[in-house]
Amino acid sequence: MFRQLFKTVQYKVVVIYMLLILIAMQVIGAYFVREVESYYTNNFTETLNAQGTLLATHLDRYLSRLRDREEDVQQDVQADIDNLVNNLVALNGASVEVVDQNGTVISTTENQKNIVGQRTQQKEVTVALLGTRNESLRIDPVTDHLVKVIAIPVKRGNVIYGAVYMVASMEGLYTTIHKVTNILYTGTVIALLLTAGLGIVLARTITIPVKEMTRQATAVAEGDFNRVVRVYSGDEIGQLGLAFNYMTARLKDAILQQEEEREKLSQILAHMSDGVIAADRDGRIILINRSAEEMLRIREADMLRQAKTLYEVLRLPPEDEMPLFSDTEETEPLLLEMMLPNREMVLLRVNFSPLPTDHGKKGGIIAVLQDVTEEARLEQQRREFVANVSHELRTPLTTIKSYTEALLDGAVEVPELSQQFLQVTMNETERMIRLVNDLLQLSRMDSQGVQLKLQQTNLAELLHYTESRFQMQSVQQGIQLHLVVPDDLPSLYLDRDAFTQIMDNLVSNAIKYTPEGGQIFIQAKAQKDQGRVYISVSDTGIGISKRDVRRIFERFFRVDKARSRNQGGTGLGLSIARELVRAHGGDIQLASELNEGTTVTFWIPYTEGGEA
Repeated sequence: MFRQLFKTVQYKVVVIYMLLILIAMQVIGAYFVREVESYYTNNFTETLNAQGTLLATHLDRYLSRLRDREEDVQQDVQADIDNLVNNLVALNGASVEVVDQNGTVISTTENQKNIVGQRTQQKEVTVALLGTRNESLRIDPVTDHLVKVIAIPVKRGNVIYGAVYMVASMEGLYTTIHKVTNILYTGTVIALLLTAGLGIVLARTITIPVKEMTRQATAVAEGDFNRVVRVYSGDEIGQLGLAFNYMTARLKDAILQQEEEREKLSQILAHMSDGVIAADRDGRIILINRSAEEMLRIREADMLRQAKTLYEVLRLPPEDEMPLFSDTEETEPLLLEMMLPNREMVLLRVNFSPLPTDHGKKGGIIAVLQDVTEEARLEQQRREFVANVSHELRTPLTTIKSYTEALLDGAVEVPELSQQFLQVTMNETERMIRLVNDLLQLSRMDSQGVQLKLQQTNLAELLHYTESRFQMQSVQQGIQLHLVVPDDLPSLYLDRDAFTQIMDNLVSNAIKYTPEGGQIFIQAKAQKDQGRVYISVSDTGIGISKRDVRRIFERFFRVDKARSRNQGGTGLGLSIARELVRAHGGDIQLASELNEGTTVTFWIPYTEGGEA
């Protein structure tokens, strides 16, 4: 609080005025005290000298008579000298000694009668007896007061009869000077108090309007334009208040207009499907719209607070390698592939346009972002689909053509050979039929969605049916097939054909990739708290590497392409199974360890009554 007070104009004005008065009073006081001290000291010395001189003038005739041998005469002279000393010395507290030419005290004031007849040892008296007036200042050892000492010779012509020795205390003089000084100090304090009061009044006439304008400026900075500065007078400060009120009104109109324009621009940017990022001349972000935040998984407030640059947000090369703030009007669009914080990879098309300033120079840059990830993915899928279909059809067609040519070239004449060639041709034809059927099914799913015929189904019975259909095939390949179904497994509303196709794809894959001596487990479990039934197919086969697990549900993706093709696989089974599971409102997952086995688990929702 005091620190803030020291920073105010009112405090500074009052302090300056008080310092001016204090300095003036000190200068005047120092001069006045010095003059008063000089006056009183000189007056004191002159008075003491005058009295001493007068006494010495009258003493010469008495001291000359002391040479008379007659005792009566000496007694009369002694009495006259004592009377003269007591009558002429008017200074209060002054001690006077009359010394004869031998340095013996012959008379003194009443308070020092005990030294009469003694020989004085004062050096001033010794000098006076030589005919020279002498005076000095010393400290009285008894009272510690400053005293004035004067020794005046008593002489007539060149004959010295004695001396007058006077000692007067100056304590009264300095007491008087001290009182005068105290009066001056008291006047100074009173003047300072009056000055402080007047300074406060004067400062308030300035600071009150200034404080009001400060509060008004703070309110304007916070967006409150309704307050008005009170004008107290028509002087310069009052004119400043009027100007401030006028400025506030104009600023309010300008900001309202700017806010309207900003709101229009904000609404346009917020509802744009393209992302927009604006940066200043130094590359620092100044604006990001909602679409850009969603594309890049960032927040505008975080970018502004951290002073991120356009190069950092878009992860571009340094400016010296890739200058965006060039003199050209626009740069070529860039395709940026970025890894988002959630480990999602996106592909963005970015167009850069400069922000012109009033002088026509580049004041910044605008980056317009378009998320082309889905377009690129669909284009890639289209190319891969065409390539995969072409490849999958070319292989059996080439095989059929080769064996047909062999038959036409005479192999048909050899019964065993022709039978073998015809069997291969039949297998490849069936493979193409399965491929085309799977493609047609996926095409219908993509265009029309999955059409399900839901009916209440005993899930345990359907799983037992699946086990019986694959039991013989598993025995032929030396694989043990196990079914684990609890007794309380509920019945579900599902499409029996779709569920059968899901299980056929999963179990057939498990048999294909499980070597002789392996095991396959089909398990089902109901989670009543989740309202789901989980079905899993586990094997102890060759497994899948972690790198391939994330792509296992892609169309035409096969871990071991050669073996899958030899076993009649099309690479579409798991894709079809996932679409069918999701059509039932569930989901499917795959977990696998290389050379240890694979587990495919899917779930289908159901209600407590058994409905899916």
